[in-house]
Amino acid sequence: MVFSVERLGRSLKINNHQTSEALSASLKNFRSQLSNFLNQLVLKSEIPESEYLSLPWFHHCYDTLHMSNKAFAKLVVDIDYPMSKWGNAATEEYLNYSFNLLKLLNSISSSLSHLSQAKLEISHALSLVPNSPSYAIHRLKKIQLKGPRNNFEVEILARSEEMVCSKKESVILQALLVMKSTGLWVLGLVLLGLCSDHIKPSVALLDDSLPEGVESRVCKLIIEKKGVMEEVKELNNAARRLAEITPSERWNDAAKDMEKRLEVLENSILGIENQTNYLFSEFLAARDKLLDYLGHTKHEP
Repeated sequence: MVFSVERLGRSLKINNHQTSEALSASLKNFRSQLSNFLNQLVLKSEIPESEYLSLPWFHHCYDTLHMSNKAFAKLVVDIDYPMSKWGNAATEEYLNYSFNLLKLLNSISSSLSHLSQAKLEISHALSLVPNSPSYAIHRLKKIQLKGPRNNFEVEILARSEEMVCSKKESVILQALLVMKSTGLWVLGLVLLGLCSDHIKPSVALLDDSLPEGVESRVCKLIIEKKGVMEEVKELNNAARRLAEITPSERWNDAAKDMEKRLEVLENSILGIENQTNYLFSEFLAARDKLLDYLGHTKHEP
């Protein structure tokens, strides 16, 4: 009998060790996936440096977040720790993480709204060119990107190291730490592109998320481009050329060129809006689901 108990004890220790190794392997795989996503975002061969802050670049930013969310969902399944089983620490951390991303997405939506309004004003000015070109050019103003009043800042805490919790919850907390770092940095780049120099990324990536120097190179590149999305820059250049045309030249041709660029900008705004709204809905649905689980837990006898 004593022998059986001792053997059972050794078996439990082995299984516990295997479980710890499996959890560590799942977390390591998740971190590796997010690192690869960031590498693909920053080092994509089909996106030359000249196209940073253009519509394709913004789409890649959102794709990175979508893939990160899927990787996190897979991690939850792999370690068999669904939201319905989460403890208070994981629940609180996810709610905090998603709340901060929702705030950033709201800021992006606000900036897009300002950009849409500026686009309508340019469109109205262009409609005046055939009958009153001088007055139209007087009303034609350069688009000024507008961002939030204050820089977006958030404190990232390594809660997994501060709180006593289960091994599975510790994995979730560590994964959320990486998710928060990645999500806020990527959305910070999008907001930076829509807000010019009104905002600067204030959340640093984890040290091993990207190869050394890549993060600083991206920020430096964006600053050199003055944080203006490419479609806005091209439209402003077209407006400047139109304003420089003398009365003896043909204003209509220049106006048509601006209208084409205005259409490109409109499609860009629509594309970013759709991505922003979709991601907002995803996070809101996840928060509602988690809060629903939390409500059921509190009402259990």
